Amino acid sequence: MNFLDLLLLTVENLKAHSFRAILTPLGIAIGIAGVIAVVAITQGDRLPSWGR
Repeated sequence: MNFLDLLLLTVENLKAHSFRAILTPLGIAIGIAGVIAVVAITQGDRLPSWGR
């Protein structure tokens, strides 16, 4: 198989499984955002608070 055949096969598979192709990056983005949120919350809890 040459590069053009692989490229066409990739495009065909993305069209055939478009819902899965959208959900995968969305799930990765949600997972990364969750990790960032948890790290930010735990780091913010460790900072000294002048109002306490």
